[in-house]
Amino acid sequence: MRISRSVPSTSRCLPFLLAGGRGSRLFELTDHTCKPALGFASADGRIVDFILAALVAAQFDKLFVATQYRPTDLCQHLDRHWAHAFPRGITIRDGEFLSPHGYRGTADAVRVNITTLDAYGPREIMILSGDHVLDIDLEAFLRHHRSHARPVTVAATAVPLAEAGGFGIFELDAEGEVKGFAEKPMRPAPMPGDAGRALASTGIYVFDWIWLKQALREEPCRLDFGNDILPGAVRDGELAVYRLPDGPDGQGAYWRDVGTLDAYRLAQLDFAQPETPVALPKTMGRAVTRSLDSMAEGTVFLPGSRIGRRCQIRNAIVGPGVRLPDGFRAGLNPEEDARWFRRTPGGTLLITAEMMARRESALRKTPERPLFRRTPRTPTLSTLKG
Repeated sequence: MRISRSVPSTSRCLPFLLAGGRGSRLFELTDHTCKPALGFASADGRIVDFILAALVAAQFDKLFVATQYRPTDLCQHLDRHWAHAFPRGITIRDGEFLSPHGYRGTADAVRVNITTLDAYGPREIMILSGDHVLDIDLEAFLRHHRSHARPVTVAATAVPLAEAGGFGIFELDAEGEVKGFAEKPMRPAPMPGDAGRALASTGIYVFDWIWLKQALREEPCRLDFGNDILPGAVRDGELAVYRLPDGPDGQGAYWRDVGTLDAYRLAQLDFAQPETPVALPKTMGRAVTRSLDSMAEGTVFLPGSRIGRRCQIRNAIVGPGVRLPDGFRAGLNPEEDARWFRRTPGGTLLITAEMMARRESALRKTPERPLFRRTPRTPTLSTLKG
């Protein structure tokens, strides 16, 4: 008897994962690996796992990955933890080997690979970011795109207006229809009826493949989706928005662009709570740091790091392989912290193995200054008598 197998609704859509960025605002954390491959939540977890888990949940059976900056860790992680989840395989194309200048932008990464992508015969192509922490139903996103009969659909979510200048922001009319788009605007437009929030692009898009190919070929100077492709699609009435459902608190979906040290640390702390904001991908267990007589407040320990005894550390990211010696203190005195480590205006302290090595070398030559001066003890009658 022949068994009928249902074909997933996502089978004609090709996911294209942008995973080539360094993440320069993460400074030394990405000296040796790309941003999507940075550790998250546990020894085996990586930032990229959130979008990969969403792809698997939506039953995508293949994946195209565009890499560029230091991709080795990422490629090994994909092979070790995710290759089996995509029956039709994971294709990885590195920009440094395909173009003299590498990928010059998000849209250019697709343009360079048009011939290879055509071989899949896709109906749509879904552009995904490998460096966001989020919860998204990609199947529902694709259904929304197909139901609106427009060639471009963008996943969007509400963000506080005070933070909106760091994102691509949609301007809406009174009926909630898109009438404008600006990448990182100086004066973000608030949402109608919600003056404290703006509607931000998540950097996740679905394009009809025929439409996107034509757009990229007609305008070779269009290098970036946010700056070059989306504004024209809005102007021509060819763009729809899929708003991520609000979370249980009514404050918008959980979506974090962890592109700064502060955002990266705070997002990890969200997942250190008894109840995580979204389900952890299968690669992630809870990271547990055991030190019975040390205090580590608001601090994230990346894989391979260790804390000694009687330590005090606050609001820090302890990088891979860092060993904090017994009695170590950081995050308590900004002036002392600045001597050795990177400290953000938001108060996050980054401690790397290289920084610790420089500190230890300097302290061997010069005794460490005490954090607090001792008040000289006043002699008493008994001590004067000897």
